[in-house]
Amino acid sequence: MRTVRTTMLSAALALGMATTGTALPSLAVGSDLPKSATDTAGTEQDATGDTGGGEHRSLSLEPSAPAPESVTGSLADQTVQGTVDVSTGVTMVGVRWDGEREASASMRVHDGTGWGEWASLGDPVHEQMGVEAGLEQGVQSLDRGREWATEGTIVMDADRVEVRLEGAAEGATVDTWTTQVTAADRAEVASVPTAGGGSEGLVVANRKQWAADMDLVPGTAPIWDSPKLGVTVHHTATAPYYTPEQVPAMLRSIYQYHAHTLGWGDMGYNMVVDRHGRIWEGRSGGIERNVQGAHAFGMNGSWFGLSVLGDHTISPVPQVEFDALNSATAWVLNRYDVEATSEVRYTNATLGWTRWLPAIHGHGDVDATACPGYHLNGLLDIARELVAEEQQLARTAVQRFSGENRYASAAALAREGSLWGVDRAYLTQGTEVADALGVGPVASQGDASVLLTRDGSVPPATWEALEEMGTEEVVVVGGEIAVPKSVVDALEEEGYPVRRVSGENRYSTAVALSHEQEWESGTVYLASGTGLADALGGAAAAAHVGAPMLLTRPGALPDVTIERLAELDPERVVVLGGSQVVDDRVLAQLALLLPEATVDRIGGTNRYSTSALVAQDAFPDGAASAVLANGFSPVDAMAGTQLAAGRGAPVLLVRKNCMPGPVSTAYDAMGISASRLAGGTVALDWDAGSQVC
Repeated sequence: MRTVRTTMLSAALALGMATTGTALPSLAVGSDLPKSATDTAGTEQDATGDTGGGEHRSLSLEPSAPAPESVTGSLADQTVQGTVDVSTGVTMVGVRWDGEREASASMRVHDGTGWGEWASLGDPVHEQMGVEAGLEQGVQSLDRGREWATEGTIVMDADRVEVRLEGAAEGATVDTWTTQVTAADRAEVASVPTAGGGSEGLVVANRKQWAADMDLVPGTAPIWDSPKLGVTVHHTATAPYYTPEQVPAMLRSIYQYHAHTLGWGDMGYNMVVDRHGRIWEGRSGGIERNVQGAHAFGMNGSWFGLSVLGDHTISPVPQVEFDALNSATAWVLNRYDVEATSEVRYTNATLGWTRWLPAIHGHGDVDATACPGYHLNGLLDIARELVAEEQQLARTAVQRFSGENRYASAAALAREGSLWGVDRAYLTQGTEVADALGVGPVASQGDASVLLTRDGSVPPATWEALEEMGTEEVVVVGGEIAVPKSVVDALEEEGYPVRRVSGENRYSTAVALSHEQEWESGTVYLASGTGLADALGGAAAAAHVGAPMLLTRPGALPDVTIERLAELDPERVVVLGGSQVVDDRVLAQLALLLPEATVDRIGGTNRYSTSALVAQDAFPDGAASAVLANGFSPVDAMAGTQLAAGRGAPVLLVRKNCMPGPVSTAYDAMGISASRLAGGTVALDWDAGSQVC
């Protein structure tokens, strides 16, 4: 479906950037007249209202009279049509039917003064393309009796839309999803740099940045073990001309149509590029993970679905869009160690062919479709050469998860770390994290989130996260000095069962937290209870290994920690930090207490190098991504552990505006290709995810 260097290839780029091709249909025009939906046949079946990010309408198409002039013979009796009001917002329009794929859907819009020309709604897709198990995993042929649909077209600033379907079809409907451009959309777009915005990294907006407050249901598409073979390029065949602020609403409409109307469970594309040069995460599961998409028959698991937002059958390709497309493609190919100019001999069992495919190819190269449009298809040879050059830059993809303050940032990290919600939330003080250093490993083992509270009240962002994530129990971490009784009372008044995990000090609280789970890894992480920096990266490492985090005084083990270590009787103790943080006397105590255990100190010259060494130790097989936190922002690092655990990633400490050398070395050694920034721009610039210092 689907909306370079100029000095090197300006003449060649003219093919897709100056040629106009067919006339532009009136898909984005002004509106002056009042609403009307009575011009043609059609009966409204469903108008569900606002369903969390989109108003859905479904209209039965009825026989037209007389048949359009373009229809002759027996098809004249098989044309159905209907009209839908699209006078507000951004509307996705699609047609669905049973019968033959060859049925042809078209559309025209009313601009407030008159009707425009008829234009095709694009090539049909089969709803079976979005089967969650995947066409490559058992479906060998298409069921011709199943329902077909157009991939959808977005209409903006119009009054009404009339659609018609010609051909052998039954039960035809037009389905629309209408979303609104919001103030939040404008703010999010302003916060996301374009691909050419000066950052060394590849900034990719996360799903929440386009979904706003919409209740997105995460896809259940599997993660494939075998790597992607390359990129299938699409266009969304939607309105080609739009403002930056309209992009999130357009993506919401596409999501709603794909996920709910077509039943694909999520947006079909893995990633989307807009005409203004921004890159957006599409299908859920993580841009760095081999998530199966729903973008092309027989290609969904083995090939990355990358779409541009627009219609390049009728519109040229903006330079900034082309640059962003090439940068995104280069990152994907580097992620899977594929050369841009290579070819793969591929068997598409669903469509029944075997052929050589370029690593970068258009949707039309694998199925009977014009996607990604005449203008973009003509640039794919050029793109392969430019992507090969771009691959040499080895950019890191960078995403940000944050809110207006530390409480909202923790909530954002919690939602992304547990896409399907949680049963339990651990609630800790938002200004002092000493009591909560061990909460990350505990939460990661128990389907739980980590949220923050103020001294005397629960912040709005925390309340919202508790409700949205379906929390059934709240566990308060720390004593009443850290989290006062008034917070517990407020939670209980809202109906949450609350219990407290605490001790007389941070050492005993860490021990109490360790009793929250059963630990089977045979490893314990031990950090200083006063020098907190080394524990921040260690919490994510402990979560990955499945080990508790205990605390020690700099010069001696507290009695409560000694008792818990004796109970756990670990095979390995990882001591975080150098001797200036945890004295050698502590290691001597450990050797006497646990004579059969291996005691390893992991410490660098500073907090950054220590976090890098800890990560490499805990992730011997590498990691695809990392969560980054400011080395002097312990709250963001602590909250970021839950996202790191959810993605199987380490937490690494960086400076506000750059990545220290030891962290960059860890990236190379571990094969990390994506950075997730924990916290807002006050804590971390975008360059912290990619630029080395």
